[in-house]
Amino acid sequence: MAKKKAAKPAKVQLPWPVSVGLWFIESAGGDRFTSAYKKGIPVIDRIHLAGTMRGVRGVEMHYPYEVTEDNFDAVCKAAKDNGLRIVTICPGLFNEPYFKDGAFTSKDRRIRKKAVERFKTAMQMDAKLRRRKLGGDFAIYWPAADGCSYTLESYHPDKRKMMRDCLVEVLESVPGLIAMEHKPSDPAHKTYSGTTGETVLMCKEVQEQLGAKRRRIGMNPELAHLLMADADIGADMSLILENDLLLHTHWNTIKRLGPDTDQMVGADNWNQTMEVFFWLDEYKYDHWLGLDLCPKSEYTPDAVDVSIEAMERMYAEVMSVKDRLKVNMRDPKSDASANLRLLMKARGAKYEKLK
Repeated sequence: MAKKKAAKPAKVQLPWPVSVGLWFIESAGGDRFTSAYKKGIPVIDRIHLAGTMRGVRGVEMHYPYEVTEDNFDAVCKAAKDNGLRIVTICPGLFNEPYFKDGAFTSKDRRIRKKAVERFKTAMQMDAKLRRRKLGGDFAIYWPAADGCSYTLESYHPDKRKMMRDCLVEVLESVPGLIAMEHKPSDPAHKTYSGTTGETVLMCKEVQEQLGAKRRRIGMNPELAHLLMADADIGADMSLILENDLLLHTHWNTIKRLGPDTDQMVGADNWNQTMEVFFWLDEYKYDHWLGLDLCPKSEYTPDAVDVSIEAMERMYAEVMSVKDRLKVNMRDPKSDASANLRLLMKARGAKYEKLK
């Protein structure tokens, strides 16, 4: 009897839309050690460039750094003309000198008020985007300098309360969602929502203060930030999902415990990053995958394209063996070698590129 030919494995396509941060698209950039390596291009031109990138469906930006009251309509038109959603307008609470000692946790009440008002404006812009059916899904809160840098510098309970109270004030004043993006340090040496556990707790405390409006805050974990904290990426992502707090994700990588260099996805930590897709699928995540890169030397469209390809390959690999991985995870007779062998066999699984 002739043997039946084995069926060819089906191609797998990344099921989530991808967005890019407007802040890294051919911007002048630079960091604390270097001046700008690029000349930079205007915001509207950045949106047009994003529209040419394979697989990119949305853009993210800051008020008032990339979008302002003056260019809001032009930004909306450019996004619409390029078939892009403006996924989020988040408040910039870190560039100005008056935020050097914190925004929501500044000891100066006037600075806290300025930060709250800026946050409200960003969320009002997001509300306008929703009315125009152009995006505005949430506003990201990155704590930046909301923390401390020296021993006995801060009365920590006071500052944590300031952060909670400012978040509650914003949410009680304007419609919309806030996604907290935690980071262990930089620019503050220690931020008050530095780890996944701290941020889950902060979200729960804010939800408790909000009462009936409690579902309006969640999280936007960035993979580089998790690696800075020496976190197990898969374990942390599963905890956020288990608590129904995942509103968005930021994708990149770094050397574990290294600085926040926002490298292209796939440059390091392949298996750890791949595990995130296991948990996104397991919990039926249905939001965006946002790229947050820092291509100081690379041409941004190339950095975005190779990152998306890495994500497509990771997703195809883990999904090709996901059911067996899950069985082994729960099987008392199975150890780590079984799943490592599955992952090695899954290398190079067929995938279909996003268009």
